Amino acid sequence: MNNISRKYRLYISLGIISSIILVSFMIIFYGFYQVYYAPATLFSHDFRDSGEVEDYFEERVVNVVFLGLHNRDEDNTFGDVYYVDTILVVAVNFDQDNLTLLAVPRDSYVDIAHSGVKDRIRQSYSYGYEEYEHAGREKQHEEGLRYAIETLGNLLDGIELDYYIAMDIVGLKQLIDAMGGVYYEVEETMIGFTPQESLEAGPQLLDGQGYLTYLTYREPDAREDLNRMKRQRSLLLATFEYFHEMGLFNYVLPSYAAYRDHVHTDLSFNQVAALTLFAGERLEADAISDHSIQGEYFTMDGGETYYLEVDREYKDTLINDFY
Repeated sequence: MNNISRKYRLYISLGIISSIILVSFMIIFYGFYQVYYAPATLFSHDFRDSGEVEDYFEERVVNVVFLGLHNRDEDNTFGDVYYVDTILVVAVNFDQDNLTLLAVPRDSYVDIAHSGVKDRIRQSYSYGYEEYEHAGREKQHEEGLRYAIETLGNLLDGIELDYYIAMDIVGLKQLIDAMGGVYYEVEETMIGFTPQESLEAGPQLLDGQGYLTYLTYREPDAREDLNRMKRQRSLLLATFEYFHEMGLFNYVLPSYAAYRDHVHTDLSFNQVAALTLFAGERLEADAISDHSIQGEYFTMDGGETYYLEVDREYKDTLINDFY
């Protein structure tokens, strides 16, 4: 009887262990399936109250805000007040396998969320950061991002901003270096404050510093910032094509994991993986369209600071046509 009992208990134990292994395998397999074959399933929306703009989400479109953050501290790590130097809204369409970029000039003169003032959108982070100056740096950083994203949302009324990714320039520099650089033809010589921050014209492999120099180079005339935005979009598209050609998308996720201290996002790691695999496996260069907000520059202090008065009619047309 004891032998039967022991055998019975052994069978039960083996059955439990086998069930745990099977369930674990199914969970891992399902997670892999979601990330690789059905990335859209990681982005859930409630369509019951969809309106004119929200109707686009029935085609499973996800809008992701990309913010490039910069401050004047040497280490440029999160926890200090930032300027929002690069603003992109990326609409990812999983059904049609395409992507739409909308660039917003950092000098856009906008209503800053929760502040009751108008200023350049690049300052929006600082208003949230300084409003919570006694709450600790982590809270200040969270509020800075919230102010920046809600300010952008107010400007782009009609576009639902689903997720965001914010990266400081040190993280971007390290990421480009980790990927081995990006081959690109620089259109003209760029003279920076130091030789390391300068670029010669012509085709070359941009390392992390060269990549940043190209992205952040300021024209002598502050009103030429729209040209800077064109350069940024051109480099981003060239980066996508270069990563495709060289098979570098396979290395994006390990690099992202290594430099996550420089990234702040409300996307889960699986969602980042899904977007990366979507870009590497399903997205073609000719399926990417890019656009930018336009406007006219003006000054209120005799030329010390330039602001961009957004062309509201053009902006509304972009939103209606593409979002």
